[in-house]
Amino acid sequence: MIITVAHSKGGVGKSTLAWNLANALLQENKKIKIADIDFQQTCYFLNLLAENRFEVLQPQTGAELLEIISNIQDDEHLIIDTGGFDIDINRLAIQKANKVLVPLSESPMDIIGFETFKAILSESNIQINVVLNNVFHSQKDFSSITSILDFNYMKLLDTKIIQRKIYKTVLANGGSVFESNNSKAKKEIKALLNELLKC
Repeated sequence: MIITVAHSKGGVGKSTLAWNLANALLQENKKIKIADIDFQQTCYFLNLLAENRFEVLQPQTGAELLEIISNIQDDEHLIIDTGGFDIDINRLAIQKANKVLVPLSESPMDIIGFETFKAILSESNIQINVVLNNVFHSQKDFSSITSILDFNYMKLLDTKIIQRKIYKTVLANGGSVFESNNSKAKKEIKALLNELLKC
């Protein structure tokens, strides 16, 4: 199973979600590899802090990424954390994924960036799963996001990732929400994983 977390804009929460999803799979005793193709190398450095909890690969070219993908076994999961820019290797990561996850918030900059990203996503021939990320607790109206989605090839997931301090604080030591006592954050990430895998 190949899960690509993607958005052409940086700062939308791709690496945080990729890292926590990998840890959610670990909770279920799954075999996981991470391909970190983001130039910031967030997952790579988080993994160092976590004393190499996962095998984190850093392909530099499309050919290297294709080789990693071709070696994924049926019982393995590969999570690909893409960078916030449009280059061939990011497009390839989307095209070769079994599941594509796009985090999106109501930030005007995120929405503007997503409008540009839609053209890339429409070429993928795969359902794009959008998750509302960094959502305010009291927020109920998401029409600014639903109005820009193309439901011909996009699905807005029911799971919402609420804005919680814990998502940032656990990263300081390479941790995930599963090393915390925050049951709500754990429940959100587990729900996101389960919904994503069932799509």
